Amino acid sequence: MMPSARFADLEGASVLITGGGSGIGAALTEGFARQGARVAFIDIADGPSLALADRIETDLGRRPLYL
Repeated sequence: MMPSARFADLEGASVLITGGGSGIGAALTEGFARQGARVAFIDIADGPSLALADRIETDLGRRPLYL
């Protein structure tokens, strides 16, 4: 497992990620959500993006906004 970066305080911060449905973008989407940020992400691939949003909602109890 790769170590994750920790930022001073992302609780309640708003984050918009482009290409957030797969790869590095998905890692950022999940990482920011795990650190308490309100996350919105954009991607052209619906399937992986919706699966990511579902997984984050299941794990954290809050769903990122997929646009």
